[in-house]
Amino acid sequence: MTADDALATWQAAETFRSRGQLPEAGAAYARLAAHADWVAPARLRLAQLALGKGDLRDGVAQALLARDADETDPVVLEAVLELLCQVGELEAALALAQSRALSEAPDPAVQLGVGQRLQDQSFPAEARVFLKRARALGADNPGLHYQLGLSALYAGDHDDAESAFEACLARQPLHGAAHRQLAKLRRATPDANHVTRLRAAIASVPADYPDAPPLHYALFKELDDLGDTDAAWAALEAGMQARRRQVSFDPAQEQAVFERLMQMDGQDANTRAQGGPAPVFILGQPRSGTTLLERILGGADDVADAGELRDFGFQVRWCANLMGRPGPDLALLDAAEDIDPAELGQRYLSHTQWHARGKRLYTDKLPANFLWLGHIARALPQARFLHLVRDPMDVGFSNLKELFADAYPHSYDQAEMAGHLRRYQALMAHWHAAFPGRILDVPYDELVTAPEATAQRVLDFLGLPRQAGLAEIAGREGAVATASAVQLREPVHARFLGQWRRYEGQLQPMRQALEAPPG
Repeated sequence: MTADDALATWQAAETFRSRGQLPEAGAAYARLAAHADWVAPARLRLAQLALGKGDLRDGVAQALLARDADETDPVVLEAVLELLCQVGELEAALALAQSRALSEAPDPAVQLGVGQRLQDQSFPAEARVFLKRARALGADNPGLHYQLGLSALYAGDHDDAESAFEACLARQPLHGAAHRQLAKLRRATPDANHVTRLRAAIASVPADYPDAPPLHYALFKELDDLGDTDAAWAALEAGMQARRRQVSFDPAQEQAVFERLMQMDGQDANTRAQGGPAPVFILGQPRSGTTLLERILGGADDVADAGELRDFGFQVRWCANLMGRPGPDLALLDAAEDIDPAELGQRYLSHTQWHARGKRLYTDKLPANFLWLGHIARALPQARFLHLVRDPMDVGFSNLKELFADAYPHSYDQAEMAGHLRRYQALMAHWHAAFPGRILDVPYDELVTAPEATAQRVLDFLGLPRQAGLAEIAGREGAVATASAVQLREPVHARFLGQWRRYEGQLQPMRQALEAPPG
């Protein structure tokens, strides 16, 4: 095929695709994949076609073939990197980002795009390099400055983060996320706060303004800092109501998923542990202390802190060859009944052991892995589970006052939050019974009041030698890419114990729902 023939074939394939003639488009792209100059674009399109018809395995295979092509066009490579992130091939995406063609790309839009993709996948240190290059190449838009602020925040550089968020607002004054991050960055005082600016921003937008929720949450945080609990609660309630209108959550559907999970036990489990570094799953509810425990354990000689990994859910879907979000739903749980636990375990390890960086153990700190605990235990006999346990009212309130990006849709309504917590407690009780000895409950109050003793108990559970000084986290280096990014730069403290009592009257609906008899 000549260069002219290849170009004509590409144009024909693109025409077929735009008209919905997908078999004809696929055949044309497959022919192009044999032409050296068109391998990456053709494989990219073949991956997209495969994912479009629900064939996740073929989509992953085509994405990896696109990655392996001898491609130098940074725009194409950025698209391949985005695809690799979409299908959970994060090690491959990170390696591609480090290629010369992308790292030296002269287009600021490419540098910004790669930086944002890496930030979205919890690689803030690597993202920051690309974002700074984008700025040096002339990029100057609100999105860039917001991403620069996030990367600085995760790195613990709060002054740089504040400057970047303010630069974002100078270009887009109603950028809700930037307002919220500024509110979280420091404790508001009577002499240093953004209350007037936030109230003016809220007053200037309609109730259905898409970026209204973070404005309300930012106002709550600052008023709460200032001790004006009545006004703070009004702001939080407005934010919760605005966000609840934006998300989809069906308690009955969640109940059905939890009931299906509780039918699972340890039967037919994989009993052959694969060699190499072993994972330690830190799980529970968000805002229950999972990030703090990972930060403490990350100081141990034999433990690498890998952050919130989404790999297990990705690999369940790959084994089931079923597209969808990483979390479990009934269709995925049906399909997962036929997958091989040993293959699932091997897939997970092959995609995550690189995080260990030569250490014996590595932590996977995605709180929602409590949903996958049964599948993880059956697939990975060497895995151990550290379950953070926090007072339901405290953890419930901490979730209600946190605005999550695209997760935890139950956290914007008191009754729905309580219902979720009750289902979660029942499921964890089931996992303890189904997998005795595999799960260590770590009470949050003990973690913050006796962190050294708690750390030693955790090390004992993991079969690691005792090591002093693990709770001295304030000066520890390394990125923290979670909602706890600011708190984890401080010494361990207990000031959030019982925090819900400051809003005891307003939180009675959640308390009553938590204490109501079953049924």
